[in-house]
Amino acid sequence: MNRIKKIYVFIIIGLIVICTFIFEPFRSEPPTPKITTGKTVIPTTQGSFCWDGPLFTRCVDKIYSSPLEMAKVHKPMKVSPNQEIRIKFKRKPLAGTLQVEEWRDKKNIKNIKVKDAKILAPKEKGVYIYHVMANWKDGSGNHAFSIEVK
Repeated sequence: MNRIKKIYVFIIIGLIVICTFIFEPFRSEPPTPKITTGKTVIPTTQGSFCWDGPLFTRCVDKIYSSPLEMAKVHKPMKVSPNQEIRIKFKRKPLAGTLQVEEWRDKKNIKNIKVKDAKILAPKEKGVYIYHVMANWKDGSGNHAFSIEVK
């Protein structure tokens, strides 16, 4: 009987540890945005961040020198001109803090208007990098993704 109690205690402790790392309230990093166009999910790359989690606070510096480097992790997603791109977080950022920059190269960077957590792909063909930045009461984070307008 004593052995069975030890097994139950081990299982309960294991479940607590797993839940701590899986469930959103216990995250120690900013939420990852789900970027979609239609039913297609566009992969993102996480940049540097600072986050005040329930167990500890941490700042993480990623190796990327710019959103251009971050976006190289994934192939650009092919989209149509003016196609709607949605930016959704499981946990909404603080009001007014969601910002998006469009990068063509290090010299061609512009702020993009975000309306209802949506942006539009450009009209002109080419590869575009998007840098998504947001703040929460627990910290801030940024992600990058790329598209190719066909």
